[in-house]
Amino acid sequence: MELQQLQYFLVAAKYEHITKAANSLHIAQPALSQSIKRLEAELGVKLFDRKKGGIALSDSGKLLVEELKPIMKSLDDLPKKLADSARKQYQTIHLNVLAASVLVTNCIIAYKAKHPEVNFQFVQSEASTDYDLCITATLPRRNPGLNQITLEEDFFLAVPATSKYAHYDDIDLAEVAEEGFIVMADTRPIRRICDQFCLEAGFAPEIVFESMNFEAVRSLISAGLGVGFWPEYSWGDAASSGNVTFLPIRSPECKRDIIIAYNQQFTGNPLVKDFHDFLIRYAMDCKEQNRRREG
Repeated sequence: MELQQLQYFLVAAKYEHITKAANSLHIAQPALSQSIKRLEAELGVKLFDRKKGGIALSDSGKLLVEELKPIMKSLDDLPKKLADSARKQYQTIHLNVLAASVLVTNCIIAYKAKHPEVNFQFVQSEASTDYDLCITATLPRRNPGLNQITLEEDFFLAVPATSKYAHYDDIDLAEVAEEGFIVMADTRPIRRICDQFCLEAGFAPEIVFESMNFEAVRSLISAGLGVGFWPEYSWGDAASSGNVTFLPIRSPECKRDIIIAYNQQFTGNPLVKDFHDFLIRYAMDCKEQNRRREG
């Protein structure tokens, strides 16, 4: 059964006249008659009854017309649906957010305010390759990889406002070697980076609590249950964190590179480049605002 046969059948059913239907289709009458005969033979039923001056749909023919209506409408609508899907896909930016999730979320909100037609989808998976941009972080390195931009970010030591360290202007990390640390779960890149800071200071941190949620980390530090690390700007405004004091770390150097990387398979969409540039500007603005508050 071929689509063309079904289309010819429906035109014949509309006119109930072979000659008029053939003229409408711009084909010869015998060609239309043969197409209908082949369709009847394939289905094993008679679709038309002969009558004076034309043809009439049989009961089987009437049933086939009703069954074909939604199918043919769906086929007619298919080009538009495919075009809409392609347009939506073009207007969707796929992100893999492994670091700086608050920064990226706030950036998306700001970008959507300017471009409401743009959609975002994101995952948090180190194994995923289905993204346009991946945001992750590492210890500082001098040479970014291909199709990568890096943004340097300092870390504070977050301590309870009631702790003995709260009045310090800054701190050596080794001074808190005996303190309990509240940290992100070890499945997150930031955890590995913070553990390395401690190792460089000469100790392994005593973990008293770990969480997948940075807000939980801040809340537990605020409650006086331990100390922890706080990235300079990607987790939001440290100054608004209530009963937590954020101390600059003198030693060792506690920094990370936030890496914004293109997926090399999906670099052709100019919308992705536009958001990529917007994200960099947004991050730099956040960093500058933090520096002004510190000053």
